[in-house]
Amino acid sequence: MAIAAPADPAPAVVAGPPAAGAAPAAVVTVQPGVVAGTPAVAPGAPVVAPGAPLAQTVPVGDGMTTVTQPTKEKPAGGCGGDNPMFSFILLGVMFVVFYLFLIRPQQKRQKEMQVMLNALTKGDRVITSGGMLGTIVAITDQIVTLDVGNKTTVKVLRSHVQGKQASLSGEAEGKKSNDKESKESDS
Repeated sequence: MAIAAPADPAPAVVAGPPAAGAAPAAVVTVQPGVVAGTPAVAPGAPVVAPGAPLAQTVPVGDGMTTVTQPTKEKPAGGCGGDNPMFSFILLGVMFVVFYLFLIRPQQKRQKEMQVMLNALTKGDRVITSGGMLGTIVAITDQIVTLDVGNKTTVKVLRSHVQGKQASLSGEAEGKKSNDKESKESDS
């Protein structure tokens, strides 16, 4: 590989012969006003060495002296880096996911519960949020009176009614199993 002579008349200094397996020596030009040990670079000229990181020239002091410094490379990948539009799109996608999986189903459940509470009538079997089972004997806008058995009535807020009981199937099955147990114990 041939080393090209510099265009200006300053003498070129070659830093000795290359060692075995090493890269060729760099050409360094010495100019008046240049800090010793740093290559002379014309202001604004790009400085790129093979295999070296990108560098930029920074004028120092009187403007004739320049120092080359490696530039910081931006990390590759990530979440879009400096693009603010990507951040807005990501925020929008997150909102849509929250709406579809959290907000919308909750609104649907609330609407169904309100429809059920509005449809309560006298004689319906219900369960309260406290777990009490009873039959509605009286109902107003906010209060439901439940018969819980043995002619015992309890007043409960309408909003504390969790839902209607399916039917007497649970109690009927309970009575049948009790009848079977009593017949088995008798025999």
